[in-house]
Amino acid sequence: MKLHFTEEQKKQELNKFYLEEDDLLLEAEFLEGEGKNFLISGVATIEGERYHEFEIVFELAEDASEDPVSIINADWVWYDFNF
Repeated sequence: MKLHFTEEQKKQELNKFYLEEDDLLLEAEFLEGEGKNFLISGVATIEGERYHEFEIVFELAEDASEDPVSIINADWVWYDFNF
């Protein structure tokens, strides 16, 4: 399943999140996956540099709803960058 953020969610910046341990800000464009396993794609800012088509794969602690904002705000068990 592929989930896109609405224009309203983007306007409210609900598609953005920060991974403190990696000093990474991601402006998510869409999510793909189901259950607990997802891939999120967007534009990452790391140490002032912007990286387009940046991807993060991750697993949630529990199965997710079909709302992309809920998914990125859920508890992640692990994540890694998809190069």
